[in-house]
Amino acid sequence: MSSSFQYRNKLPTLQSACEEEGNFLLRVEHQRAAENWTRQLWDQRGSIVDLITEQLSLSKDDACKVLLPQYWPEGKFNVCVLVEVTRQDTTTEKFVFRCPMRHMHAEDQYPGTIDEKMSCEAASYVWMQENCAEIRIPHLYAFGFADGGHFTHTKHMPFYQRIYHNFRRWIYRSLGLPLLSNYIRNLSAPDVGTAYSILEYIGPDMGQMLSITWERHKDDAARQSRLYRGLAHIMLSLARIPQPSIGAYRFDTVNSTITLTNRPLTCSAMVMENSGTPRSIQPRQTYQSVESFTSDMLTMYDEHLLHHPHAVQDEDDARERFTIRMLHRAVSHHFIRRCWRNGPFLLQPTDLHQSNIFVDDAWNVTGMIDLEWMCSLPVDMLSVPHWLTDCNVFDITNEEYDRFDRAREQFLTAMDKEAETMMMEHDIPITQNMRDTWLSKGAWFWACISSLDGWLWIFEDHILTKFSTDKKLVASLKQASALWQQDVESVIKRKVEDGEEYRGKLEALLSSLLRSQ
Repeated sequence: MSSSFQYRNKLPTLQSACEEEGNFLLRVEHQRAAENWTRQLWDQRGSIVDLITEQLSLSKDDACKVLLPQYWPEGKFNVCVLVEVTRQDTTTEKFVFRCPMRHMHAEDQYPGTIDEKMSCEAASYVWMQENCAEIRIPHLYAFGFADGGHFTHTKHMPFYQRIYHNFRRWIYRSLGLPLLSNYIRNLSAPDVGTAYSILEYIGPDMGQMLSITWERHKDDAARQSRLYRGLAHIMLSLARIPQPSIGAYRFDTVNSTITLTNRPLTCSAMVMENSGTPRSIQPRQTYQSVESFTSDMLTMYDEHLLHHPHAVQDEDDARERFTIRMLHRAVSHHFIRRCWRNGPFLLQPTDLHQSNIFVDDAWNVTGMIDLEWMCSLPVDMLSVPHWLTDCNVFDITNEEYDRFDRAREQFLTAMDKEAETMMMEHDIPITQNMRDTWLSKGAWFWACISSLDGWLWIFEDHILTKFSTDKKLVASLKQASALWQQDVESVIKRKVEDGEEYRGKLEALLSSLLRSQ
């Protein structure tokens, strides 16, 4: 029995599983798929060794081996294979062979998504190497695509290729062409049948994940202060250069350049797609206006509500959720400010959490990992991390709201100090803007756009209260849910039937899992 199927070392009850916003059936399916993918990679360890030997230009006297799966770091979207190389002088070094999981990237529904993800992730590394060199990130040695293309950093290629490529980079810069990366095609790398990246293994010399010491030191004021300064520096450094559109950087396999030509690829969007939600934003779709981006994001959440089998509890719950979806779109114009509606936009780390941040013992930030969801987004979407007070974004109410508000202001004070030494290439007053969106409740509007499971409570607790103190407002407007979709009564009936079918399948699954214990 996989521990991820359990809660507090036991299987969830039917009631507790039904109360989850997520799809428990899909979670079990994904866990099994991840275990199967791990076994496949272990079976391919010989091919992985051959590939790494070529990509890292290892000598015949260097010994390369794949460590046992129990030592592989766990990831939600990727399997990270740990590889150890023993040099001929007996020194050892570890590397991470990182492979996206097909099921988590909706590859079967939308072929090419894994390569899209790898293209954006590689481009994020390139962008940070060029523009945020002071931020420590893992070295990206090489990467490859499912279609068979392999790329290697020039420092691991022959000397003459490095000289020629540096000359090309100088030409590109001189002519104002797109940024030419330090990665060049490697025609001799063997195929492994999957997209991958080969990354530096981050060891104790860089510190440790913030999540390891979070519970022990989260209330230490001195450590908090140093952490806030470090996080603020990362956010400001990324936001230092204005971006011309909303989207994500993409690696061009033809000429090794990166351009801001991909859709804004976020974790929430990928979770929706791998759960069966139809794709609302196509891979090459970028935005020059906040309105069009907001409209498509709202549509994506609408589609998820329509296709999630466990989206509603009953008919009344369906009407309430449909009404809130309609109201969310109706009030959006109040939170899209004219000053930034057409840009510029800012590069933002949309998945910055405790396990992506490395710190030393004093909580000085020493680096960050996982650049896979970095996007250029509206200015108003840049916000203080909600987890600073160890609370889910949809639980920041009452006393938790006051706690977070104090931490938020401390964080912005730290950001003010960091901004004094940061050479920005635009005149956007970032910290003042973050204070303004908090006061206007715009921060909560954009949190609704980002939160897959919390939008309902965020809207009720923070956005509705901006317009009305009537706690029965949604109930009195439920008939207006007819404006959300055509023939909404049929939609409600179908969603209730979906929920009943889901509960039947869930009961059967839990019984099966219980018998297998």
